[in-house]
Amino acid sequence: MTTGPKPLRAGIIGCGAIAQEGHIPALIAAGVEIRAVCDANAERAREVGKKFDVASVYTDADALLAQSDLDLVTIGLPNVFHTRVATAALEAGKHVLCEKPMSVTAAGAEAMLAAATASGKLLSVNQHMRFDRSSLAMRDAVASGRLGDIYLADVRMVRQNGIPGYGGWFTNRDLAGHGALFDIGVHMLDLVLFVLGFPDVVAVKGYLSGRLGRSGVGLGSWGIDRARTGRFDVDDTAAATLTLARGGQVRLHVSWASFAPAEERLSVYGTLGGIDRVATGGSTQLQFFGADEDGVIAALPLDKSVQAGGGGWTGAIDSFVRSVRDGEPLFVRPEETVLTTRILERIVESSAEQCELAL
Repeated sequence: MTTGPKPLRAGIIGCGAIAQEGHIPALIAAGVEIRAVCDANAERAREVGKKFDVASVYTDADALLAQSDLDLVTIGLPNVFHTRVATAALEAGKHVLCEKPMSVTAAGAEAMLAAATASGKLLSVNQHMRFDRSSLAMRDAVASGRLGDIYLADVRMVRQNGIPGYGGWFTNRDLAGHGALFDIGVHMLDLVLFVLGFPDVVAVKGYLSGRLGRSGVGLGSWGIDRARTGRFDVDDTAAATLTLARGGQVRLHVSWASFAPAEERLSVYGTLGGIDRVATGGSTQLQFFGADEDGVIAALPLDKSVQAGGGGWTGAIDSFVRSVRDGEPLFVRPEETVLTTRILERIVESSAEQCELAL
């Protein structure tokens, strides 16, 4: 009798909401065995271990990484720990799926890439918005030339009440690095660069504000450590303009809190056509635009199969598991997320210096 290969075995570093609602269920769905969990909060680590029937429970990441039977780890820690823990995991011979942002600095991201190269292990970042069918359809339309030359892309995620607590790590600059920019800005930046085929960016102009958060407005529902009072010294709003090497521009706007309609949108404008992607209420609508022989611009019929779904945490983690198990190429390559981190860093620097900076 023949048997199939042994299932992959994973360790979970960080037992917050992203691990409990995303990493662990998606790994189990992909056929991965959860062998160990770790969280600095001992009670939380025990609860998650019990909830998912995990044998080994740790409060120290290095102790988990010393467990020899783990093939891969996921990292869902405060942002400032990503580089150190991911590097240690790679050096310990584990494949790594890290939460976004890859690092709080470009130098940290480059160190992670170097560790992956030296270890021969896979490193990826959970940029799961790429996996929605609408995102893939937009990427394919741009790559096919159907839209002509892209001269402008406008990407935004605006929330009314989306601040993930006061006093938790999300709003603590020493742990998060930055706020909305590093939390949701990284998602929208990665999405637009992915759709455009990662064009060369030559300059960045950025703006950060934390005025609503500092006034106690806009508390949201995400996260575990959530309170109505506490430290808030990060941005709740970020905006940036990226100048592309071929002369086009990308405009980015993200907000945790705002006195405006909530919106998640990506619009791409080309010389032959355009695309508009709007996500509201759990559904995604995608429209293509073009012109007829008389130059009249109108929406074009769209294959309903690309309208929404097919991605998210499940798609991203399943893709990473296939790369580890079956040798498929990484869909989110670390070289791409190093670039994204470098752009985020320049947005921060540009905001502080109040001027456009070369990338």
